[in-house]
Amino acid sequence: MRITNQMMINSSMNNIQTNKNQINTLDNQLSTQKKIDKPSDDPVVAIRALRLRSSLDQVTQYLNKNIPDASSWLSVTEDALDEGYSIVSDLYRYCVQGSTDSFSSSERDTISESLNKLREAFYAEGDVDYAGRYVFTGYATDKPLTYQSDETAKDVDYTITQDFTRDSLSTKTAYTNSYSNEDIMNMDVHGTMPNVATVHRLQLAYSNISADKEIKITDSAGNVATVTKNADGTANVTGSLTAGGNPVSVTYTDDDNYVPADNEIAINTQTGELLLGSNVYADVYKTDSFSVTYDKDNFIKGDINPTMYFTCVDNNTGVVYTKVKEDVEYNVNFSQKLKVNTEANEAFNIYLGRNIDDLCTAVQNVLDIENQMSQVSSMLEEEQYSDETSQKALNDILEGLTKQKELAEDEMTKAFERGVGQMQGYQEQISNAKADVGNRETRLNLTKTRLTEQKTNFTDLKSQNEDIDLEEVVVTYSSAEVVYNAALTAASKVVQQTLLDFLG
Repeated sequence: MRITNQMMINSSMNNIQTNKNQINTLDNQLSTQKKIDKPSDDPVVAIRALRLRSSLDQVTQYLNKNIPDASSWLSVTEDALDEGYSIVSDLYRYCVQGSTDSFSSSERDTISESLNKLREAFYAEGDVDYAGRYVFTGYATDKPLTYQSDETAKDVDYTITQDFTRDSLSTKTAYTNSYSNEDIMNMDVHGTMPNVATVHRLQLAYSNISADKEIKITDSAGNVATVTKNADGTANVTGSLTAGGNPVSVTYTDDDNYVPADNEIAINTQTGELLLGSNVYADVYKTDSFSVTYDKDNFIKGDINPTMYFTCVDNNTGVVYTKVKEDVEYNVNFSQKLKVNTEANEAFNIYLGRNIDDLCTAVQNVLDIENQMSQVSSMLEEEQYSDETSQKALNDILEGLTKQKELAEDEMTKAFERGVGQMQGYQEQISNAKADVGNRETRLNLTKTRLTEQKTNFTDLKSQNEDIDLEEVVVTYSSAEVVYNAALTAASKVVQQTLLDFLG
């Protein structure tokens, strides 16, 4: 094959261009510290780089955003539960002191206020928020647990359904033959000394329920009675209930000392109680099933939103709220979610407030009787009651009130004794909620540790895939530069001479 000068020149220029490309590539690598400048330089490196960068971005998102956010949510929750536990501990101490009847008369004047303040503080902890989101209200993170102001029926009106079991049954004390203020003014002496009767009850979650709305009661057999209140205070009942095969009557009462008949249910809308006759109580206890649907439209500041605890119907909008588990979850790792929220019914028992109502009622009963006794004592000193008949009547009433006070003080002591056990139960409930939060925090910290290791690994793999070995590239660059200069020298010698140099 004949080799011409032009062919030699072209070959030299191609070699020089190849050497220049190599030097340019190495120069770019030294400048950018990266192996490739564009995907076509090395598709395998480019594809691997995309995958590693995507994984590293996800890990960084989990570590820098999701995990700190989840950790803060859990921390806020734990702090609120700590405060709630502390408040219940204060209530527990009040109950221990009250169970020994060590409260003086002057202390009884303020005990109810103190108990109610603690109740408000307890449920206020359920209103805590993180970054504008309430942490105890499930998916409804824009709503606090308690109402922040008094609400009218125009604004808030719910039909609430509560299901009861035998564990929901409780008792209250009814005072028989007790003296009222009217009895004292009329000097109406009772022929029998005051006494007490134990009444079984189902306590609704709220007091002061709507008296002018229908109440539906469902017994264990599935029988439904719809009850409405007539203008004269009697009950209009549609449907029927049974207890042990016997028909059950339903009545309304506003008497705190009402004692129902054996086959009777008495509804007290003011106290939010269903008073059960002995046969009805026995049937509920045996069958372990009972349900009540009622209306509540007069919420006041501090009352709890019922949608957080029960299945409800918003009567203003028709929206049905079905109480189900509402877990707020964060993505904290690849294909891993973590629940961050604790729902209100898991920690802030709605019946703590009702138990405090019972304690306050027991204390107030003693205070009321003491006031009545003071009134009678004052009347004994007045001229208009100085006659023998009046004096005897007033002394008889005072004797009855003294007995009544003994009974009330005994009941107050028992109420605080029950409160000791109740508060211990609420402490246990909050402790369980705190333990659950602690377990989730532990899992989150373990995930954070794993992700930190993963981030380090992905960062190393990304560097190995994309970054140059500086020493190796410098050596290669120096070698390429030597080769390039040698190629220039060789080419210069090739193109120096022509055929004319050899003629003649």
